[in-house]
Amino acid sequence: MSQFFILFHKEMQRGWRLIFDGCVQAAFFIMIASLFPLAVGPAPDRLAELATALIWIAALLSVIPAFDRLFADDLRQGWIELLMSCQIPIWMYVIAKLLSWYVLSLLPFLCVLPVISIMMGLNPAVWPVLFLSLALGMAAILLLGGMSAGLSSGARRSAMLLAIIILPLTLPLIVFGVMATEAALQGLSAWPHLKLLAATTLFFAVLCPPATHLALKSTIEDR
Repeated sequence: MSQFFILFHKEMQRGWRLIFDGCVQAAFFIMIASLFPLAVGPAPDRLAELATALIWIAALLSVIPAFDRLFADDLRQGWIELLMSCQIPIWMYVIAKLLSWYVLSLLPFLCVLPVISIMMGLNPAVWPVLFLSLALGMAAILLLGGMSAGLSSGARRSAMLLAIIILPLTLPLIVFGVMATEAALQGLSAWPHLKLLAATTLFFAVLCPPATHLALKSTIEDR
């Protein structure tokens, strides 16, 4: 366990140097979300109806490009090979890496989310449900991104391969997240949908780290 906290602390230190990437993702999030009102036109009621789904789509599209660089620098610099030579499990490194990315990427998103919600006319009463659903959904998306980055490491056009792997698997997350906020808007309980979203996230939390571990190990052994 002490090895994990050392790895997590190191990844956080390295991640703070790349906090600019998180700000770029947040800016990209705002830019994508700003395009939807232009497409819908001057219809605030219609925009409010679509706001939750549009926010989820914008969040997904803004984070996918960053996954291409998730393990690229560590593979190029030999950091993962060094961990293997020190008998440190790769799965422990994967969890520490993903957890640090989650913390550093979620903060900018949550900071800009109220601005986007106001821009789309979303009722402030449902903001807590939206924030909670996005926090759960972003964790699952990051787990999928880590697995996809591991599987596509070393491949040509890895960004395209990442999108092909991630997008179909995120459909349940978007559905449950949107349904939770829509239920809150209608005065119904959002907990059933949030529980399904949490269960899906836990499923990916069990599946993705071992898959990423095997993918990275295979990439290193094939060099």
